[in-house]
Amino acid sequence: MNKKLKISFCTVCMNRLHHIRETLPKNITDNISYKNLEFVVLNYNSKDGLDEWINAEMSGYIQQGILKYFTTKEPNSFLRSHSKNVAAKQATGDIICNVDADNFIGNGFAQYVNNVFCNNQNCYAAVDRKKTSADFYGRICLRKEDFWKINGYDESMVGYGFEDYDLWNRLEMIGRKAFYIDDPKYLKSVEHGDDERIENESNTKDIFKIYIHYLNHAVSELLYLFKNKKFYLGKVVINKLYNSESIDNLFQNKNFEHYNSLLNNSWLQGEWKKTPDKIILEDESGCTIELVLTDKKSLIKKTKHRTITEYFEIEKKSQLSELIMFFSQINNRIIMEKNKKHKIIKVNGDSFGNASLI
Repeated sequence: MNKKLKISFCTVCMNRLHHIRETLPKNITDNISYKNLEFVVLNYNSKDGLDEWINAEMSGYIQQGILKYFTTKEPNSFLRSHSKNVAAKQATGDIICNVDADNFIGNGFAQYVNNVFCNNQNCYAAVDRKKTSADFYGRICLRKEDFWKINGYDESMVGYGFEDYDLWNRLEMIGRKAFYIDDPKYLKSVEHGDDERIENESNTKDIFKIYIHYLNHAVSELLYLFKNKKFYLGKVVINKLYNSESIDNLFQNKNFEHYNSLLNNSWLQGEWKKTPDKIILEDESGCTIELVLTDKKSLIKKTKHRTITEYFEIEKKSQLSELIMFFSQINNRIIMEKNKKHKIIKVNGDSFGNASLI
């Protein structure tokens, strides 16, 4: 127990100065007595004065070697997996611990992590997602050698969520077992809403409009139009209601891990264009769907059999945020499930976590 593993606490930040100015100084002072540590902070092209605040308030820690600070000017939007990989590759510790910018790690957390890994050779440390707030799902500590064995976070995940679930799954594929961080003194955060979680994402910036068609009590069809003229069309299922009219499901009390799913885990994708009175969708096979614009902000699809499908534009901010979040999460979730099903341990190929750093 006298062994002191070197621990690297890694935090990435894009336009979260209002969070990190609360958490970073507190996290350092709460753990500075543990001598063998470093805090690695990556400024992921923030526009809110993060560089200036670090230089004014945290330069002493940089001079002492406690804080390592890097900036990249390349990304236009926040990519969780890529940014976490960039930060982790700058770490020199035996243990890499990801800490989200809104997280307080608590007094003595470094010693706690050291004890966990000294006493458990084949483990990683994370929270129990069945018992803990989603605010802490990003808190993952693992041996640096294990990070390299699995090539870190899967960078094909570009939306919000499930990159941490996927990392847990792949660590368990190489024989690591979860040690759950369950002491509430290590699990405190700055409270904020979901809008902040996704405001720097490409989806939030690039989605032009979202339309919905209600098929029945359990299924709706969503149409996402992007500013770059890409579209995604798919059916969203409320899992607990899907097929509920079947007698086979009458007495079932099934628990679903997720509230919604994408039917068949697939989108119809392609490009869209606007004419004076229509939105025309052309999928990847060259088939087209014509949607007539109405004066009530909806789209009408007519078939040869004279049936009419109407898609209503989502305008309410809370609904837009919810559907942007769904789009971000479901695409990452599909990748996670694919990695798990096919037992894919090592992701990203030979090149990952690359960025020009200052």
